[in-house]
Amino acid sequence: MSPGVHDVIVIGGGFAGVTAAREASLRGRSVLLLEARDRLGGRTWSHEWAGTSVEYGGAWVHWHQPHTWSEITRAGLEVELSDDAELAGWYVDGERRSGTAAERDAIAQRGWDRFVDGVREALPKPHDPLHAIDRLARFDRMTIAERLEQLELTPEERSVLAAELESLAHAPLHDAGAVSVLRWHALSGYSLELTQQTGGRVTITGGTRALLDAIASRAPFECQLGAVVAGVAQRDDHVEVQTREGDAFAARAVVVAVPINVLGAIEFVPELSEAKRRAIALGQASRGIKIFIRARGEPLRQNSIRPGHPFEYLATESLGDDGTQLMIGFGPDAERCDATDVAGVQRQLEQILPGYEVIDATAHDWLADPFSCGTWAIHRPGWYEQHHADMQVPEGRLILAGGDIADGWAGFIDGAIESGLRAGARAAVLSG
Repeated sequence: MSPGVHDVIVIGGGFAGVTAAREASLRGRSVLLLEARDRLGGRTWSHEWAGTSVEYGGAWVHWHQPHTWSEITRAGLEVELSDDAELAGWYVDGERRSGTAAERDAIAQRGWDRFVDGVREALPKPHDPLHAIDRLARFDRMTIAERLEQLELTPEERSVLAAELESLAHAPLHDAGAVSVLRWHALSGYSLELTQQTGGRVTITGGTRALLDAIASRAPFECQLGAVVAGVAQRDDHVEVQTREGDAFAARAVVVAVPINVLGAIEFVPELSEAKRRAIALGQASRGIKIFIRARGEPLRQNSIRPGHPFEYLATESLGDDGTQLMIGFGPDAERCDATDVAGVQRQLEQILPGYEVIDATAHDWLADPFSCGTWAIHRPGWYEQHHADMQVPEGRLILAGGDIADGWAGFIDGAIESGLRAGARAAVLSG
């Protein structure tokens, strides 16, 4: 082994990779982190747009997310709670209805309670999803759409629930697994109100970058941006990592902390286990859009939902002093919404919240982004019964990590930190 060999190489600079790099470094290991983008953060990205900072990717945190809250406390950061909507809208058979958020939530609650019926028995320990896999399996074999079809609901209840589920899934309901909903609900204290709050009400003062920087600064590790990894080869006593640019690095252990949908772009020698290859081939289902719209109209905090719409969940993020407001929308398919087409966004806005003029819009296409190939983790049917455990098993000197394969808050910053904590500790042992 040459003196230039690192103890640990971490591939991927999202929250999982940065946490893994910190943990291995804190244990006295020399660590090199390789990130394909020109920034750290992965599927979180704070950026300036239209005079304000927006979070193009993951943004929300909560005190029910233990790993994230611990890091927020350690860093001395503060959080902000968004204001309630003043007017809520929803659609039934193409007809717009409106009322208070509490009135709409009461409709959603009736359908939601039927959807999650049985979750306490199937997920009694939400941070250990396989604890009762024999009881979870019946849900794990269903898509969200299939579970929805089992329920006896009024047209209004079905419409409101479908919109809630589409915004959560960020994917077509016939592709997303039903457990994605049940897991989120269980982790949120088996409460619809908390499920809504954990996923969209609390943000970090200073943005997600403030938390990422705090984690990264806790221990020294080397970092190279713009390093797109092409291959990982395990040798007798070390691992070799090759980039597309032709650079080569070596370490005693490697952590691969990239999204499931990106793993197929890396050549592994020897091949990953057949079980892991099946899981990677299945992938995860999210393919949605997160769009920011600056619009002019009535200065009310709005929240409107419409199932099947290109951004079927739309809410006021902030009110401006100039009569404009910043809205945020979520839709199940990025290919159906082009933020650069202002006229098209205007037409789509009229279909979910009429009466507002679009000034500008922006979004990052995470589906087309080769280093994400999707948004937050929404597993397809069969993931927990057939694939979850296999993805966490180290292979030789190689460990997979990432929020996509977390036990708890998969798809959230918390899940990424959880996975990074575990992977960094394991890598330190393997490289010792």
